[in-house]
Amino acid sequence: MRTHKIPTMLALLLATAILAADFEAPPPEAASASLSPELAVGPNFKVSEPVESDGLMHHYVVDSRFGDFPAYGQEALKVRVREVAALTQIAKSNDVEVAGKAVVRGVKDQVKTVEKVVTNPVGTITGIPRGISHLFSGYKEQANEVSDNVKDQVGSGSSTSTKVSNVAKTAKADATHYTDRYLGISAAERRYYQQLGVDPYTNNGVLRKAINHLAKVEAAVNLGMHFVGVPGVPYLGDVRRAMDAIYNEDPAVLRARQRTVLAGYGLSAAEIKRYQNTLLLSPTRQSILAEVAKSLDGVAGRDELFRHAMSVTSEEEVEVFLQSALLLARVHAHTPVARVLAGLRLPTAQTADGRILVVGSFDAVYWTEAVAVYETELHAAVAPSPKGLELWLSGAVSPRARTELTSRGWEVHDHALDALGEAPKPT
Repeated sequence: MRTHKIPTMLALLLATAILAADFEAPPPEAASASLSPELAVGPNFKVSEPVESDGLMHHYVVDSRFGDFPAYGQEALKVRVREVAALTQIAKSNDVEVAGKAVVRGVKDQVKTVEKVVTNPVGTITGIPRGISHLFSGYKEQANEVSDNVKDQVGSGSSTSTKVSNVAKTAKADATHYTDRYLGISAAERRYYQQLGVDPYTNNGVLRKAINHLAKVEAAVNLGMHFVGVPGVPYLGDVRRAMDAIYNEDPAVLRARQRTVLAGYGLSAAEIKRYQNTLLLSPTRQSILAEVAKSLDGVAGRDELFRHAMSVTSEEEVEVFLQSALLLARVHAHTPVARVLAGLRLPTAQTADGRILVVGSFDAVYWTEAVAVYETELHAAVAPSPKGLELWLSGAVSPRARTELTSRGWEVHDHALDALGEAPKPT
C-alpha cells in the first residue's frame, strides 16, 4: 500500500504546485514603491511596511500619533493623510490656547479617547475585501439579492398589507439612521472642516470628535479659530465642486435640490428615497456622484450610476465605485461615450461606434486566482461587442495580467489617471 500512496501524494503535491504557478502572488513592497514621498511619511505619520497587495489594491496602514488608520488603496490613503494633517493642525494651534489650557486638554482628550483603538486594522488578512467581488456581478444577482432581502424582511407567508407595512418601516428606519449619522453636523463644524480641507462626513472618528469639541467650545467662548491650509493632494474637478457645496450649503437644502436632479435622470420616487438614505452614500459621496453625472452631459443612461451606487455593500466597495465613476468622467473627456450600460456595478459605457469600456480604479492588477474569477464574471456580464472591449484602469497592470487580459479580448489602458489628467469643468 505504501508504494502506491507515496507516488499518489507526490502527484497531488506536484499538481497543486503547477496549479499555484498558474497565478501570481503580489509581492510585499516598501511604501516608496507605490507612493510619492509626501504620502509615505510626513509630520506625525508614516505608512507601515511592508505594504501588502491583494491583486487589485494596496492595503495601506497609516501609523500616526493619533491612531492607526487603514486605507484600502491609494485614493483612500490620500484622504487619511489629509486627515492626519488636519489633526496635526488642531493639536498645535495657538488659537486653541487663547481659550485656555483646559480647551487644549479637551481637544487632546478627544483624540486620546480613540487613540490607537485599531492596533492592527489589517493584520495578516490582505485578501480582496468581500464587498469588492460585488462590483463584478451584474443585475441578475442584484435582483436576486433584493428579492431575498424582501423575503427575509416580510416573510413568504405575510399578507400584502403586512409586506407594505414592513417595507415602509424599513424605509423609515433607514431614513432615521441616515439623519442621525450625517445631518446633525452644524454650520460651525462645516467651517472647521472647510478650513482644514477635509470631508465633514468622514468616517474618521478621531477627527469627528476633535472638531465636534472645537465647535462646542466656539459656541461657548466665541473662539473663532482659523487654520492655515492643510498641505497635501488638492481636490480635483468634480470633487472640488462637490466639496464647495458640502461646505457651504445646508444638507437639507442639498438633499431637496438633489431630489429634483435625480428625478430628472429618470429615477422613481422610491428609488430616490432609497438612494438618499443609503448609509454608505454620505452627502459628500452623493454630491460627488452628482457632479460625475453632470460631467457626462449628453450621455444616455446616467441614471444607472445612481442605481448601481445604492447597491453598494461596504466602505471599500463604495470608494472603489466612486473613484471608478470619477475615472469614467475623465475617460469620457478623452474618449466620448454615448451611454452608460446597465448590467455591471463597475462603471461601464459604450461609445457611439459600439466599443464597450469598463472602468476600474485599481492600484495594481496582478493575475491572481481571484482576479481571474472576477474577469470571468466581468466578461460574462458584458454583452459581446464586435467593436471591441476596453479596460481602463487607474493604476498598473503586471505583464502577466496584461497578457491574460489581452488574450481574453481586452484592450488594456493602464495608468489612465496619468494619461488623461483632470476632466474639464462641465458647462
